[in-house]
This record gives sequence, C-alpha cells and structure tokens, in this order.
Amino acid sequence: MTAIFWLLSLLPLSWAQALGALLGASAARLPGRYGTRLQQNYLQAYPDSSSIQLREASRAAGRMVLEMPYFWMRENPMSRLDISPANFHETTDALLAQGKGLILLSPHLGGFELLGPLFAQYSPSTVLFKPPHQPWLRDWIERMRSRPNLAMAPATPRGVRMLVKALKRGETIGILPDQCPGGGEGDWAPFFGKPAYTMNLVQRLQAISGAPIVMVFAERLAASCAYHIHLKVLAEPLSTDRQAAAAHLNNQIEQLIACAPTQYLWGYNRYKRPRGA
Repeated sequence: MTAIFWLLSLLPLSWAQALGALLGASAARLPGRYGTRLQQNYLQAYPDSSSIQLREASRAAGRMVLEMPYFWMRENPMSRLDISPANFHETTDALLAQGKGLILLSPHLGGFELLGPLFAQYSPSTVLFKPPHQPWLRDWIERMRSRPNLAMAPATPRGVRMLVKALKRGETIGILPDQCPGGGEGDWAPFFGKPAYTMNLVQRLQAISGAPIVMVFAERLAASCAYHIHLKVLAEPLSTDRQAAAAHLNNQIEQLIACAPTQYLWGYNRYKRPRGA
C-alpha cells in the first residue's frame, strides 16, 4: 500500500485530480450502496439539484480521494499550491495568541487533506482521525499522515488525551465535526433536516480549555492547484446544553457546505445509527 501511495503521490496534482474525477464518477454509477447514498444525501440537502450537480459531486469525491497520496506522501506538498487569501493565517495567529489553543473544525468538504500540513506550517498541530479496525492499517495511516509539527490522534481515549494536552500547550487541534461518533459519544441533532448522530467531543474540549473554535474548509478552485481558505470564527462558546451545541455545529457545517455543495462527501454515511446510540 505504501508503494501504491508513493507512486500516486508522484503524479502532478492536476493529474491526480483528473484521475480521481474519473474514478469517482465511475464508482457512483456502480450498483451498490455508495452511489445510492450519495444521491439520497445530496437530495436530502438540496432537493432541487440537477443530475449535473450530482455527477459533479461524484467527481469531487474522487478528487478528494486521489489528493490523499499527494498530501500524505510528499515532503512539502504546499510548495506548488496557490492558497488564497495569502494572509489567512493572521486570524488563527491572533486567536492562538490568547494562549488557550485553537480548535479547527473542517467537515469532509473540499481539499480537507491539505489543511493539516497547511496549518502545521504556522503552529504545532494535532489532528483527530477515526482509526480503522485493523491495527496494521491504523498504524500505517498514523505514520503516513504524521510529519514535523503535525501529529495524528486516533479517536480513542489516548487520542482525546493528546488533543487535551495540545490545547493546554496552546497549540492547534483539527477535528472533522461531521464524523459519526460511537454510541454514547454524541447526540442526535438535525443535519439538513434529518437527525444525525453528532459528536459532543468539540463541546467537551472547549469547556475544558476555553479554546476558540474556527470553522474552516479549503475550496477547490477551477485551477487544479488553487484553493481558497474559508474561515469563520464562532463568536460565542458552544452551549452547555449538549443537544443545542450539536445542532449549532451542524448548522455551521451546513453553512460551509452551502459555499461549495458539490465538494462535500455526500457518499459518507452521515445518517447511520451507531450501536448504542
């Protein structure tokens, strides 16, 4: 697997995205749950969408997957990218200066794989990921995605402790807030009008640390190596009511998705019911 990812990482980003678009469109047309879920989830959020938008959503999902080797394996994946606005990090620097750390929340939207390496250029960062069940695959992902100034924290008690320690050191942490948590680790809240089991970890981390929360995503632009960074600072702390906090987070995610609806990972099983939930 390492060899395959290494070979794919040698592709120019534009080639990787083009190949990903082809594979994504093909996967969505195959019989099975993935293509059906992608269409159902997209139409749940945007019922008046056209078939053209659905096809573009499938292509964007493929681009997202084929960007992984590029951002995981290259020593300096940011060197050839056009990131705008160029001064986006000034906002996060000002928040980090408060000394409470920073919680970055990015859903499965746009080029989210570039955000870890990007923010690690400006601040030591720890990013939460959902580990696979296979120990060898979990260890491989953690090793491939880690780099200087960037640590990977599995969604386990050990990983949560890593996040808390990073915040206490005044560093940045990154979380995919639309990742479906395990039973007992979330609350039901509407997501595009349908109940979705939503993590309460973000609320707990903010309550412990007092860290500010920033919603962020990297919109993939028409130029293959160009991304626009969207940042939104949540002005108020999350509610102490867990369900209200979950609903607020989902609303913020919806607002980000509205900036580029076809770039969301609609094939992700966002509405699944975890055991014990």
